[in-house]
Amino acid sequence: MKITKRQLRRIIKEEKARLLSEQDRAWEYSDDNELRELGMAIDNMMHYSMEVSRLMDELGMRYGELAAATTYARGVKDTTRDLADRFDAALDDIERFSK
Repeated sequence: MKITKRQLRRIIKEEKARLLSEQDRAWEYSDDNELRELGMAIDNMMHYSMEVSRLMDELGMRYGELAAATTYARGVKDTTRDLADRFDAALDDIERFSK
C-alpha cells in the first residue's frame, strides 16, 4: 500500500505526539495511585483516538460511506489531545506549586 506525503507527515506527527505523551513523569505518580491511573487512562485514550482517526482516514478513502465519520474521529482525537494537554499543564502546576 502506498502512502502519500501528507499521510506520512500525519503519521509522523501522531507518533511524535504519542511518544511525547508517554515520557516518564514518575515524580507526579510516585505518591498518588489515582493520579497515575488518570494519567495512564488519558494516555490510552490518546493512543486509541489516534488509531481510530488513522483507520477512519484510510477506510474513508476506500469506502465513501465512512468519509463523514472520519470528521468525527478527528474531532475526538483533537478533543482527547486537548484533554491530555490540559492534564499535562495541571501536572506542571502541581510540580511548580509543590516546591
